[in-house]
Amino acid sequence: MDSVLATLFVHPLTLPAGARLWMVIPLVLCIAVVYRATRSRQVAELPLASLKAALNILVGMVAIAVGFYGLHEAVLRWGM
Repeated sequence: MDSVLATLFVHPLTLPAGARLWMVIPLVLCIAVVYRATRSRQVAELPLASLKAALNILVGMVAIAVGFYGLHEAVLRWGM
């Protein structure tokens, strides 16, 4: 079993270029759950609060990416 895990570090799994972007969703969900677990007063509010936090993080990251893409295109078009 240890040799299989060691092999993954030496020869990592290859993902198609489009599939790499989808790996951000589990990362954002993990961050949101840990963040909300430290802030929630009751366990019952954790799932909905974590989902809202994950959506806020994703929307924020998309907004930042769109903003920087627009800035990049502006620099390419008009130069600096």
